[in-house]
Amino acid sequence: MDGEGLVSREASDPAWWKLFGDPHLERLVTAALEGNPSLQAAAMRIVQAQAQLQVTEASARPTVQGSGGLGYTMPDVRDQLLGTFDGSVSAQLQGQASWEIDLWGRFRRASEADRAALQSTVVAWHASAVSLTGSVASTYLAMRTLEDRLAVARANLELQAESLRIARARFRYGAVSERDVRQAEAQYRQNESLIPGLAAAARQYRNALAVLVGIAPADYVARFGGGPQAPLRVPEALPLGVPADVLRRRPDVVQAMWTAASQSARIGQAQAALYPSFSLRGAIGLQSSDSGSNSLGSLFSWDARALSLGASVLLPIFDRGRLVAQVQVQDALFEQALLAYQSQVLKAQQEVEDALASIGGAAATARSLATARDAAARSAALAMVQYRSGATDYTTVTNANQAKLQAEDSLAQAEGNVLQGYVAAFRALGGGWGGAADLPPIPADSAARMQTRTVDPARLLPPRPASQPTVAAPGGRP
Repeated sequence: MDGEGLVSREASDPAWWKLFGDPHLERLVTAALEGNPSLQAAAMRIVQAQAQLQVTEASARPTVQGSGGLGYTMPDVRDQLLGTFDGSVSAQLQGQASWEIDLWGRFRRASEADRAALQSTVVAWHASAVSLTGSVASTYLAMRTLEDRLAVARANLELQAESLRIARARFRYGAVSERDVRQAEAQYRQNESLIPGLAAAARQYRNALAVLVGIAPADYVARFGGGPQAPLRVPEALPLGVPADVLRRRPDVVQAMWTAASQSARIGQAQAALYPSFSLRGAIGLQSSDSGSNSLGSLFSWDARALSLGASVLLPIFDRGRLVAQVQVQDALFEQALLAYQSQVLKAQQEVEDALASIGGAAATARSLATARDAAARSAALAMVQYRSGATDYTTVTNANQAKLQAEDSLAQAEGNVLQGYVAAFRALGGGWGGAADLPPIPADSAARMQTRTVDPARLLPPRPASQPTVAAPGGRP
C-alpha cells in the first residue's frame, strides 16, 4: 500500500490535530501556540524586522535637524593689557536639512530587501507554528503509544499472575513439578520488568510536552491532568488538495522564496554604490554677537538671519574594486538563496511522499499484527485450558503467553506508527497553513517589558492579552 488511497483533494484543515478526535491534544496545541517561548521569540523577530524596515525607509527621506549654540571669545593678551576688548558672546539658532537623491535606487532597493526580509520573518513564524504543532502532536502520540504498551504489559501481567497461581496450586497437589512454577514465576518477573522502563519513557515524553507548551514539567499534571484520555481516531483521509498547492502551503518554502527575493534586492543596493551620489543640503537660522555695536538682543530680529545652500557629489574612484567585490558578495549570496529555495522545494516533495509511504506501510503492518494478535490470544487461551487438564506442560503456556504479549505490544507500536505517519504528512503538507502571512500577536509580557525599556511595540504587532487563547495559523488564502 503506497498511500494513494489515503488522500483527498479537499483543502487542508487548519486545525488538523482535531481530526484525531482527542480534546486533550487540542488543549495541548492551543497552550503551545500561546506559551511556547521559541514561538514567542519568532514573533519578536518580526518586531525587529519591522523596526529595521522603518530605519531603512527613513534613510531615504530628507534629514532635518535643529541646533543651537552659545559661545564666548576671550580677548588676546594685547587687548587684555590695553583694555580695549573684554571678549564677546555669540549665539545662534539654526535648522539644517540634507537629502541624498536616490538616482540609482540604492535606498529603494534597500527598502525592497527589508520588506522581503520582513515577509520572510513573518512566514518564518508560521513555519515555527507548523513545526510546533507537529512536535506537540508527535510527542503526545508517542506518549499515548507508550501508555498503550503499558496497558498491554499490565494486562498480560495480570494473566501471568493467574497462570502463576494455577502452577503453584497444581504443584502443591503434586500434579506438576517445581519446574512449571519456576517457569511461570520467571515469565511473570520478566514481564514485570518491562513496566518501569515503559513508564519512565512515558514520563519523559510528558516532560517534553510540558516544555513545548512553555511550563515546568512538574506543573504538567496539575494543568493538563494525567488520567486516561479519549481513544484516538485515525483520520479518514489526508486533505492533500491539488498537488501544486503543496508548495504554497509550506511556510518554509515560502520563507525561502522571500529570503531569495530579499537577497536579490541586496544586489541592486550594492550596484547603486558604484555610481555617483548626489546630495542637497541647506541651513537657515539666526546668529548674533555682542561684539562692537552688536547686541545679543538682536538674535531674533530679521537682520540676524543666516541662510546657506549647497550641493555635493561623491564619486567612488579609488575604492571601486571594493564596491565591485561587494556586488559579487551579494550576487553569490543570492545564488545560495536560490539553491536553498530549490532544495527546500525538493525536500517538501520528498517529505510528502515519505509520509504517504509511511502511512501505507504502517497501516498494512497494523492489519497483519491485528490478525496475529487475535491468533496469539486464542493460542494462549487454548494452551492454558490444555495445561489445566494436564494435556500439555507449562512450556507450551509460556511460549503462547510470550507470543501473545509480543503480538499485542507490536500492534500497539504499529498503530502508533500509523498515527505518527499522519502527523508527519500533515506537517509535510504545511500543517494547515493556507498561505496568509498574517502578523501574529506578541506576548503580553514581552510587550510590557519592552514598553518599560523603550517604546510600546504594539504599533508594530497587536499585543495579545494574557487571557486570550491562541488560534491556529490562518487557513485562508491571500
